[in-house]
Amino acid sequence: MCDINKTKFFYFLMCLAGFLVILMPVGTANLIFGYMLGDSPCTSCWGQRESMIYIGVAALFIVRYGMKGKFLAFLLIATAFGLWQSFNHISGHAHRDLDQGFGLPIFGFHTYFWAEVVFWAVVLLLGVIFAFAPKFGSFEKEMEGASFRKLTKFNLAAMVIVAFIVASNVFQAFVSTGPIPYSGQGDPVRFSLNPKYIIWDDSGWSKSWKSISFLGKRDVKEPDFAFAPASEKLGIQFDNNIGNAPFANIDDNLKIASEIKINFPKAINTLDYINGEYVASSKWEVFFLDDNFSTKTDFLLDPYFSATINPIVGIIPYLDNKYILMGSNKSFLRFAQNPNANEVLQYADFVRGANNFEGQGKDLGRGRIDTVRAKFHHVLSTTTDGKYMYLATVPNNKDTKTFVISKISLADRVLSAEFTPKAELKEGKTLGDLYVTSMAFKDGKIYALSKKHNVIAVIDLDKEAVVKTISYPENITNARSLFFKDGKAHILSYQDGSNILYTLD
Repeated sequence: MCDINKTKFFYFLMCLAGFLVILMPVGTANLIFGYMLGDSPCTSCWGQRESMIYIGVAALFIVRYGMKGKFLAFLLIATAFGLWQSFNHISGHAHRDLDQGFGLPIFGFHTYFWAEVVFWAVVLLLGVIFAFAPKFGSFEKEMEGASFRKLTKFNLAAMVIVAFIVASNVFQAFVSTGPIPYSGQGDPVRFSLNPKYIIWDDSGWSKSWKSISFLGKRDVKEPDFAFAPASEKLGIQFDNNIGNAPFANIDDNLKIASEIKINFPKAINTLDYINGEYVASSKWEVFFLDDNFSTKTDFLLDPYFSATINPIVGIIPYLDNKYILMGSNKSFLRFAQNPNANEVLQYADFVRGANNFEGQGKDLGRGRIDTVRAKFHHVLSTTTDGKYMYLATVPNNKDTKTFVISKISLADRVLSAEFTPKAELKEGKTLGDLYVTSMAFKDGKIYALSKKHNVIAVIDLDKEAVVKTISYPENITNARSLFFKDGKAHILSYQDGSNILYTLD
């Protein structure tokens, strides 16, 4: 095939591709789904449909005005943007259960899935078309110095049909979304030409510009740790005034019986007493301490192996002589002490201490807790009743109202229940006003320690209710851990650069 014929064939393929991109997905969605089946695109669907139109029109511009870099660049940019749009749309629905979704299904998949297929098909078709491309000099030669190419009957027919489909989409868009400032709807009603059923809505603007972030609703700042205070970036004031607690009544008041400053070089974020020894953590380090708080053995976790684990927020006993450490992102590691651990095998989990600890082996390893109501919240505490482990959310820069207790089976580490405890609260207050940094299980109840307002909420798991409220002294200013030992409550606070362990009556 000579270069001129190759050039003409290239333009034929380019015209066919641009025509099909608009005819098949855009035309079908508009003419069949829209007018015949009453389907009305949401805001994201309209955006993806526009990107498909831009791609098709750019291809036809190449057919009409010749192979120029600016048209090819626009086509590639529109394709990349469309891929981002469709990925963004799918990601909001990908986690849903079987057959759940949004809009019309086609061969079992909803329309937003097919948009992703279309944009990847454009990438594939471009590759195929350029595989048949002639030498670049042939494009200039084929133009014969003209400013535009002579159209074939097929080219002309394709452009006329494309123009009709684009015009029809403009009409449908106007009817279903209205003129500026109306911007369409996230959950549009069925398409109708009856004015009674046409809804024009401009509320999307305020939602769009309220908070601009690359992460969107996932732009949740890291929680407050002992080693990394976060009051300012969270927009949360951690006062120790018990009178500001959300509870209508405080039932009991703890008093300090004794206090001890722990000589420890790091800010302790969690402390518990498990199997006759103290277990402390600071960021990604875990320390097993004797009764004098001297380190017996320790490890430094590799947080980025397999399931990424954010800073450690709690360690609980698990099976026989094993433990579960929990990260603030609800990813965890089941681990065990073993002075004869295979260092090479355990290298994956531990930067330091692989010869004394195991994270690989039977009943060990990493995992993630999938929650429902707590999905966009961090946790700073965990406890266990031996059958389940419990997590409590903390408020953040996006949501200062929600408080959720998640209940996870230790048998399979899968969510079993979630609830917000019932409680007697002051008017206008929620349990999101707490900032629970630690939980302890005792006598069938969870004791949730809030560093904010210096209160402990006692939660009855059967009633799913706060059945008692306890205050602790306001000079404990940064409570990080609560545990029971020898029948007494102990609170660890990292304040004024020191780790202080309080025993309370």
